[in-house]
Amino acid sequence: MRTQAWGGLILAVMLGTAAVGQGTTLAGVFGIELTFTPVPPATLEVDTAIVLALSFAGAEVTSRTQLSLDGLVAEHITMGVNLDGVVLRTGMRFDPCFSLYWFEVRGGCCPFDLGALFLVENLAGACQTPDYTIGVVLDLGMRTDLGLAVRSLTGFGVRDLYHLIDDDPTTGIAAVPGWWFEEELVSLSFTTSCFRADSVLLFDPVGFAWGQFVAAYRFPSPEVEMGAGVRLDAGLALDWAELFLGLAIDPVTLRSATTFDLLGFVAQEVEVSVAFSGVRLYSRTRFDFTGLLQEVIGFTLTF
Repeated sequence: MRTQAWGGLILAVMLGTAAVGQGTTLAGVFGIELTFTPVPPATLEVDTAIVLALSFAGAEVTSRTQLSLDGLVAEHITMGVNLDGVVLRTGMRFDPCFSLYWFEVRGGCCPFDLGALFLVENLAGACQTPDYTIGVVLDLGMRTDLGLAVRSLTGFGVRDLYHLIDDDPTTGIAAVPGWWFEEELVSLSFTTSCFRADSVLLFDPVGFAWGQFVAAYRFPSPEVEMGAGVRLDAGLALDWAELFLGLAIDPVTLRSATTFDLLGFVAQEVEVSVAFSGVRLYSRTRFDFTGLLQEVIGFTLTF
C-alpha cells in the first residue's frame, strides 16, 4: 500500500538523519517467552514469542514474532525515532499475511503532551480477500511537577483504547468498520514517592461503559507495593476487584494479584523474576479453583 511505502520511507530518512547527527551507540534486548495454556479436557496449547529490540542515536526498531505449534501466528514490527522531543513511531502486523499498519506522532510543550495515531487494518480473516478500514486516535495529556497527570484518548473507527495504556505488549487496539466515534478514554493519576492513585473512565457511543480505580502504597528498602483496584460496569455495579502485593529484594521481584467478583474468588496470578548481569528470568502463573489457567516463562537479555 502507498501509505506503508511513504511511512517506511519517511521513517528511514529520519533514522538515518538521527544516526548521523547523534552517533551510533547500539543497545538492544533479546527475549524468548513461552506461554502454556491448558485446553480441556486434555490439550495443552504452547505459544512462543521472540522479541528483538535495537536502539541507536534516538532511534529504535522492535520485532515481536509469535509462533504456535502450527507455525507463524503473527509478526509485529515497530520503528521509532525521537527528534528533539517529537516522537515518531510506525509499525506493521502480519498474521501471517499483512493485517495492520499504523503511524503515530507525539510531542508537545511542558506540561502539555499531544499525539495522534493513524491506522489501516484488514478486517478480513487471515490471508483472505482484504477488507481495509481506517481509524484515528487523538491523544491529549497534561502532567505537572506535583505528580498529577491527565490524559484523554478519543478513537474514531477504533476501539479497545485501554490497550494503549495497559503496559502489556501482547494487547493492542482494534479497528471497526466505518469511521466515526467509538470510544473516549479519560485517565487521571496522582503519583508521589510513596503513593499512587489511578482512575480510568471509558465512554462509548451509548455513554459510560466502565470505570477503573487503583490505589497503591509503596514502602522503600526493601521496596514493597501493596494496593487494590476495582472496575465498575456501566450500571456502576462491581465488575471485578483486585488485591495486589509486590516485593523487590535485589535481584528478585515478586508480585501477587488476587481477583474477585460479586460471587467471590475469580483467579490468582503470581509473577516471579530474577535479574542479574543484563539477564532477566521470569514466570507468570495464573490459576483459579479449577486449576492452572496459564503459565508463562521467559527470559530477556539486555546488551
